[in-house]
Amino acid sequence: MDARFASRKFILTCVLIFMAATAFGFGQITSDQLLEYTKWLLGLYMAGNVGDTFVSKEPRQ
Repeated sequence: MDARFASRKFILTCVLIFMAATAFGFGQITSDQLLEYTKWLLGLYMAGNVGDTFVSKEPRQ
């Protein structure tokens, strides 16, 4: 498996999106709620990646 797909952030985001899609499939949430939830999850995932890159970057000399 590619290392970028083995991160905890990626796996957690996939699991949460799958759980939301399952809840939608069983009629527990509406399509608008699913889209809003997915939008927030992906936004937080991307923000986490940017933050991770910023924190792990070596300082310039």
